[in-house]
Amino acid sequence: MEAALLAERRRGIGGSDAAAILGLSRWRTPLDVYLDKRGESDPLEESQAMFWGTTLEPVIRQRYSDVTGRDVLIPQGIIYHEKYPFMLASLDGFTHGNRIVEIKTARFGFEWGEEGTDEIPIEYIAQVQHYMTVTGYDVADVAVLIGGQDFRIYEVPADTELQEIMIAKEREFWGMVKAGTPPDPVCLADAIHLFGKNDVHEEVEADADTLTVIEELIHINQAIKNLEMRSDALKSKIITYMGARGDVLTDKDGNAICTYKLSNGRKTFDGKTFGKDHPDLYAQYLKQGEPSRRFLLKGGK
Repeated sequence: MEAALLAERRRGIGGSDAAAILGLSRWRTPLDVYLDKRGESDPLEESQAMFWGTTLEPVIRQRYSDVTGRDVLIPQGIIYHEKYPFMLASLDGFTHGNRIVEIKTARFGFEWGEEGTDEIPIEYIAQVQHYMTVTGYDVADVAVLIGGQDFRIYEVPADTELQEIMIAKEREFWGMVKAGTPPDPVCLADAIHLFGKNDVHEEVEADADTLTVIEELIHINQAIKNLEMRSDALKSKIITYMGARGDVLTDKDGNAICTYKLSNGRKTFDGKTFGKDHPDLYAQYLKQGEPSRRFLLKGGK
């Protein structure tokens, strides 16, 4: 993404941010969006999915036009909400009939319902509802190419009730961005990012809610340990059955179920011995990592 476009998108909340702010995204959290808007996150590297999505966008747009008979217009620049300028839209296209056109690619179709409906992934529902909020349009067409060969068009009508919720949530979120107040963590990565480098040396007494959380964590860790032990026992039975008979286990039709093959030994660098034999050279290439806090569960009473 060009630096100028990235800087402009950081001036407000876009459609691709909406699902994360609402807590509906599988890929981003509210804190991820917050850090991005404040320029405090690393630049997002382009994935293969992103590359092919961008590359195929003109092809899918043209196919949409051929199928529907509608000309697709591409807006020049970013569109801002008249009343809420922190809400912005970078559209893939729109039509003369005031229909938003959103272009997508997907590897698999299991998240996509019957063509012509609004049964699309929830992240994209939030995205196009955000766009309709910004533009005032009443419908969005989502044109998707699934698996490189299955072209479909879905129609998402405006949901005014959802849009009111989105306006309130996004307004609150943008206020936090402007004030420099990060949203609460919603996952372990968020919590580590916010507090993992704090250099504090104080004891803090657990309140009742935290003690309940600690107790639940202890039980979960024990359950995980029990499951790992059971998993090891089951693997042992399978390996014992295969034994010296073979290295591929199949079903009655000859389909492979699992393998137990001899692999080449993994090559590793013996840093301890190297440091002993060449201490000066070893010290020359040592790299000091950033300090971070380590979570260690001691248990609780």
